[in-house]
Amino acid sequence: MGLGSGEPGYRQCSRAGCTAPAVHAVVWSNPKIHTDGRTKTWLACGEHLEFLTGFLSSRGFPVSAQALEAEAEEV
Repeated sequence: MGLGSGEPGYRQCSRAGCTAPAVHAVVWSNPKIHTDGRTKTWLACGEHLEFLTGFLSSRGFPVSAQALEAEAEEV
């Protein structure tokens, strides 16, 4: 699913105003409302990874980040 640019497979950073391609998945939850183990995922470019994880962790939300895997090219 493409997000942001209209290009298939394009994944855009979730930081407000950023249009850079995402290279990390930031997985988090709000324990006050996500009691069933549900998580949310934001996407981050290299420049905004620290900002997004810091924003979430400063609010006490469990957060982890991982590199996005490249999507397989269609033949």
